[in-house]
Amino acid sequence: MPLDLEPQLIDGARSSKADLERLVRAVWPEAYRIAFSIVRDRGLAEDAAQEACASIARSLPSLKSTARFSSWSYKTIVNQAIVATRRRRRTVALDEIPGDAGGGDRSDALDLHDALMRLPVEQRGAIVLHYYAGLNSREIAESTGLPASTVRFHLMLARRTLRKALSATSDPSAQSSEGVLTNVR
Repeated sequence: MPLDLEPQLIDGARSSKADLERLVRAVWPEAYRIAFSIVRDRGLAEDAAQEACASIARSLPSLKSTARFSSWSYKTIVNQAIVATRRRRRTVALDEIPGDAGGGDRSDALDLHDALMRLPVEQRGAIVLHYYAGLNSREIAESTGLPASTVRFHLMLARRTLRKALSATSDPSAQSSEGVLTNVR
């Protein structure tokens, strides 16, 4: 897991401002990556990652076990990304409008990122944590506070939706991604 940090750094961050800054610098890239994978907007991802890092820094003294830092941090990051997604106004950038109206021609092929954005935020979060962060369903359950069975259900529904969306394309490389979406631990 990318957020497996040295326990000494986590413990040190509870009492030392310098260690806390090092911890936030270590968490930031993963926080941004996960947030961006969920919200698919650079500005919102940056805001969500910043809020997540601030929340982690504020709440670190209340973390009872440094061994749970990784799952606790992922939960915070995903929750902040979900909050940012729900707050986002429903607007579309001009370059995202299909056809000539947006200034360019888009193919009818649906890419994986578009398909991910069509998923409900809970399913998108589970997929991102599983395939981008490499967590298994038990670890996702710890990170999100959901039962492992609910996580597996979200993963199953999301994979089913993604397979359907990707099979609607005529792009053979998108078809081959179906094999990637079958690995659940």
